[in-house]
Amino acid sequence: MRNRVRAVRAALAGGIAAALTTPIAYAQSMDEVTVAHRGASTSKLGEGTLPAYKYAVRNRADILDADVRWTKDGPDADNLGTMVILHDATLDRVTNCTGAVSSWLWSEIHDRCRTDTAGQQLMRVVDLLSYANSVGKSVALEIKVGSISDAQAEQLWSAIKNSRIQLQATSSHLDALNKIKKLDAADTTHKISYALIVSGSHNWPSVSTIRKIAPTVHARLTIPADVARSYRLANIKVFLYTGKNASDDAKMIALQPYGVVVDDVARFQQWRDAATGSE
Repeated sequence: MRNRVRAVRAALAGGIAAALTTPIAYAQSMDEVTVAHRGASTSKLGEGTLPAYKYAVRNRADILDADVRWTKDGPDADNLGTMVILHDATLDRVTNCTGAVSSWLWSEIHDRCRTDTAGQQLMRVVDLLSYANSVGKSVALEIKVGSISDAQAEQLWSAIKNSRIQLQATSSHLDALNKIKKLDAADTTHKISYALIVSGSHNWPSVSTIRKIAPTVHARLTIPADVARSYRLANIKVFLYTGKNASDDAKMIALQPYGVVVDDVARFQQWRDAATGSE
């Protein structure tokens, strides 16, 4: 333990140490779950693409993070729309295409749209789940729309119920989440886990509020230490997002989370290995 603490202290030289409360608490919290934010965001990988998720798996990600939206159409008979992996409501930011995802056919997105980074294809939810299942990884899937029809809830539930899923939503998207929870509660053979995403700079939800929704919370790095501690002491699993550099890493670990969400898993693992002296 002494050597491990010395390694941590050395790695935190140059200002990072200021973010920590105690070196021992830090050293003992270095086994947190690592979540690959949208797979990866690097100069060679487009977020939410298969190469990004493969990169995350190669670099020891525990959970693959993704966002779900619906296109204009889908392979199903009811024309509910295909469920695709994309954070934004539009294709503008990450691809060569423009306009709302919901105004495009999946076949058009598949054939015409490529990420600005590396020219990679977007994915359907079923494609990501198939890959995650093949490599034994869990998926943290956030519902990015405020409401879904009962048919869309059935569609999503049918797709995810046989996979290891943490289904997430912000407070503004709980109507959609609750439709899935209702289906989940009625099913005696499949159960998934849930998480509430909170992004406020103050007015953090109480322990009782979170417990009514989920046993897990994803919180921004701006969360005060005392709030994070109160969640932890109430046996709420706290994930912190999003780590982009060594300073962020130090802030996250100092708060002793259950898990961390990072943009580049390889960069984070290198930092963690150096901090624990495990290289």
